[in-house]
Amino acid sequence: MSDMQGDGDCPAEMLKASDLYVKAVILLVLVSSIVISALVVIFSAYQYRLNFNHQQQLVQQWDELQVEWGQLLLEQGALASNSRVENLATKKLEMQIPARIEVIRDER
Repeated sequence: MSDMQGDGDCPAEMLKASDLYVKAVILLVLVSSIVISALVVIFSAYQYRLNFNHQQQLVQQWDELQVEWGQLLLEQGALASNSRVENLATKKLEMQIPARIEVIRDER
């Protein structure tokens, strides 16, 4: 046992207070870095999920608007058809097809 006490490399040797303070500060900095890093990872995963959900909602809204646009194009085509315009012109506006049509050409 006297061999252990005389050895300078013995693990049982007492550390100085300044050595303990430095090691405690290093340990505190490392633990703080790990905790902060974990919180940043959690926050970034949360932001990713929020952005992904928002993007999915926008894609769904875009799909709905595409369907509505297609329906509006079909409705526009139906409302602008020649037969419908002719029927409205004759019934509501009481227009008639002219009996005589003259074509004037510009011969310059």
